[in-house]
Amino acid sequence: MPKERTRSDVLAARREALSPKPLLVLTGLFAAAFAVLILVQMREEMKSRRTETALRVEAAAGACSAALNVAIMTGASSQQTLAQCRPGGAASVYLLSANGDVLAAVGAERGGSLDAATARALDLATQGGATLDLSNGPARSAWRPLDNGDALLVLAPQADIFARTPIWISYALGMAAIGLVLASLIAAFLKQNRIAAEAAGAVGTLELYSAALSGGRCSPWFFDVKARTVTFSRTLLEPLNLGPRDRVFGLREMSALAHPEDFRSCAAILTGEGGTVSEGRVRLREPGGGWSQIYLRSAPGPASPIRSGIAFDLSGAAGQAPGAAMAESRLKDAIESISEAFVLWDAQGRLAVWNKRFAAIFRFPEQALRPGLSASETAALARARGDIIAGYFAPESPIDGESAEVELPGDRFVRISRRRTSEGGLVCVASNVTDLKRRARAQKRKERELKATVDNLERSQSALSDTMHKYELEKRRAEDASRSKSEFLANMSHELRTPLNAINGFSEIMKSELYGPLGDEKYKEYVDDILSSGRHLLELIDDILDMSKIEAGKFVLQPKRVEFDKILQECVRLVAKRAADAGVRLTASVGHAPAAFADARAAKQVTLNLLSNAVKFAGRGGEVAMTAEADLDGVTVVVADSGPGIEKSRLRKLGAPFALAEDHFSKRRDGTGLGLALSKSLMEMQGGILAIASEPGKGTVACAAFPRRKEARVRLPQFLRANAHVLTGPQPRAASEAAE
Repeated sequence: MPKERTRSDVLAARREALSPKPLLVLTGLFAAAFAVLILVQMREEMKSRRTETALRVEAAAGACSAALNVAIMTGASSQQTLAQCRPGGAASVYLLSANGDVLAAVGAERGGSLDAATARALDLATQGGATLDLSNGPARSAWRPLDNGDALLVLAPQADIFARTPIWISYALGMAAIGLVLASLIAAFLKQNRIAAEAAGAVGTLELYSAALSGGRCSPWFFDVKARTVTFSRTLLEPLNLGPRDRVFGLREMSALAHPEDFRSCAAILTGEGGTVSEGRVRLREPGGGWSQIYLRSAPGPASPIRSGIAFDLSGAAGQAPGAAMAESRLKDAIESISEAFVLWDAQGRLAVWNKRFAAIFRFPEQALRPGLSASETAALARARGDIIAGYFAPESPIDGESAEVELPGDRFVRISRRRTSEGGLVCVASNVTDLKRRARAQKRKERELKATVDNLERSQSALSDTMHKYELEKRRAEDASRSKSEFLANMSHELRTPLNAINGFSEIMKSELYGPLGDEKYKEYVDDILSSGRHLLELIDDILDMSKIEAGKFVLQPKRVEFDKILQECVRLVAKRAADAGVRLTASVGHAPAAFADARAAKQVTLNLLSNAVKFAGRGGEVAMTAEADLDGVTVVVADSGPGIEKSRLRKLGAPFALAEDHFSKRRDGTGLGLALSKSLMEMQGGILAIASEPGKGTVACAAFPRRKEARVRLPQFLRANAHVLTGPQPRAASEAAE
């Protein structure tokens, strides 16, 4: 016959059927499929935007070229024509010369900047179109040759000519909303599943309690104050032969069922109307005419609609009062609940009470211990260390004092406490002190290690004190040597400048042939060499003298508001002849530079140094360009050359005295490396920034940022912050912002 399923089994089966695992798997598959569809749709829309951009750029190129040809014939403004035919959005239109120079541009600030190298690489003599890789990303372009030999170029971001919001943002928001809905549904389902699990657990617990009450022949009872009825469960009634199911009795039925002498106390316990009566023994009539005894108990308290309590069947415990049985049960539970080993010997030295912890420590066989065993018999039954029972737990053990520490197998320790009872018996409690012993040993070991550490620290402190004393002496010697070096260089520079001025002066007189011709052409070459070498040597001596003054703290700047564009134009004029002689193309756009707060001489010296370096490294046939950029806090001089560039390993060394961008075996090495070091010091003294960005094979960009007012915090231009190497030391916020 199949076993009847309980209510908890039914609830558990239903909960298993509603397991969240299949739902989570289906939800995950749905989310994955939906994400794939979204990605496919998003790629299609992105492709559509790129196609739209290409078509609009091609159409705008054709329309603008026709309009420009008409403007060329009629003499109309090219700039206005470009503005009228620009396709809108982020597109830009350029009017280019035959060699790729930009003659006019409209919308270049939105559609991206077309650099000169990219423009020159295009075949502008024929109609065409291509995708260009610009600094701000790929761009779609189309160009058309014009009737006068120039060319028109239309440029727009390849992703979207109108620079609309990226497609992925809207799709991401939609997916997030759907994910939130799915998460809410799954959370609600999981909550319902958890509630079902709790209900199944509650029903199972209720069934376990019912089984336990049935085994203990006891039952809860409930009294309805309004209906004046009491309910007993079958776990109490069935052993008393009063029915196989739960029954409800009225007070009249209870008066016929209870013994006449016990009905008053029974009614008082059930109804709560008896004052302080909350428990008592009641005899019930059996169907055969005999009497069964039960024990009723209820917690005293104010009257309520439903009263409850517990009823015990006393048919099998007629000789023992319920209070004593319950007290003994509570005592056994209390002894078993303590974590220490417990054993009680009676006055005759016989085993009376013990707990499972005591049996586990000494590994007694199951059911081997029983009341009445002597200490020697108990020790003989132990499978592990019975000698400890005989030596420390037995009543006759010769222990000095009332406690002792004993070592057990496995490096364990217990403290055995012994107390005599009032009847002459003995209580022994064994507490586990293994952790205390281990902590004590660990503490002693730590104390020894700490003492050794303190001794080492004292020795190290003594050695450190000696080292610091030696360091102070060496530091003082180094400072004295540096001061002597600076004074020596300053004195020697003054001594060298006097004869050099005479050499240069006489060389200029001889070159001008003031007192007659020199004769042979070789003499003229020699005089030119003498004059150029003297001037170069004088510049080096001036740099050394300035560096010496800076190191000695005697170089004083007088920053004030200066017209920066005049200084930059003067520097361009001074370097123009040197650039022309070296075959370098020099271009400058500095007329718009605003005023700066700087020392005029220092600003001029820094700018000349940057221009001279750029001309030197650009080489014959190279290009050097100087521009000025300004913001609210500073104005920046940017010098770019088309030279061979500088490796990163050498770039980090620039700015130190006598450091060169090229090695000592380079054929082009013609400086001492003081120029950048001097410029770095001058920029630091003015609160500015000196930085260099370079890449081998692509040229070098050097910039000097000057403040526009006193204590202004300057920063580098946006396009240099990522790759520039800052030479100057950290200023307040300046260095961090320069590296942003």
